[in-house]
Amino acid sequence: MKICVKSLLLTVFASCMIVGLNSCDTKKSSDGDKPGKPSADGLVYSGDEIQEKVVDDHGNKAIRIDKDERISHPELMKNRENCFIVMSKKDYYLYVYEAQDADTVMLARYDCCFALNKGQKEKEGDMRTPHCTMDNPFIITQIADASTWEHDFGDGRGPIKSYGAYFHRLDTHGHKGIGIHGSTNNEESVPGRASEGCIRLLDADIIDLRENYTFEGMKVVIKAEDVDDLPFEVNAMRKQAIKRKRHLNPKKVS
Repeated sequence: MKICVKSLLLTVFASCMIVGLNSCDTKKSSDGDKPGKPSADGLVYSGDEIQEKVVDDHGNKAIRIDKDERISHPELMKNRENCFIVMSKKDYYLYVYEAQDADTVMLARYDCCFALNKGQKEKEGDMRTPHCTMDNPFIITQIADASTWEHDFGDGRGPIKSYGAYFHRLDTHGHKGIGIHGSTNNEESVPGRASEGCIRLLDADIIDLRENYTFEGMKVVIKAEDVDDLPFEVNAMRKQAIKRKRHLNPKKVS
């Protein structure tokens, strides 16, 4: 029975992948290039008041953007093993979706912080978060108790607790040490860009994510800065009437 469930998940995820790949062109109508106007898929872009801002972060440069509210509906979940994560480096969100028969349902949404520099990660120390595609997703290989872990950011604060309650270690096809974790002592960085490569959530959100949705073996897709909503995401947001504060025009942030 367990094998059948995993086979079903792979089939449904593959269906999402085929549809999702068609969105990588991120084509836009002429109106879609304007703030407050809909993109080609009909979802409205944020106005000019929602912008990335450069700030001082303990003596270092960082990027901040307007916060949004958390969405979490574990009661909508039918089978945890059918859940997967999609992150938007453009809009600073981590989404949890579940493949339910022929439909895809959004279960959760969290603000998140990516690495300071944009673009694909190429080497250790480049301060970039790796991204991938639906046809070659990352995988959660370990979920560790990180409540006592410390890190020295080189900003004069010394070794401090930094990871929240959990660290979700990712297989990112060659880049070691990348994971999804909390933001102890750095919660003001969420949402934005300030990490060395990992993905930060608020400490309360990493607990919610772990307790309700994640598991080892879970698929994770991190979209590049120039990739907009995938078709199954658009369908879920429309059907569930999801509102969000940040939907940036990829032509302006890539």
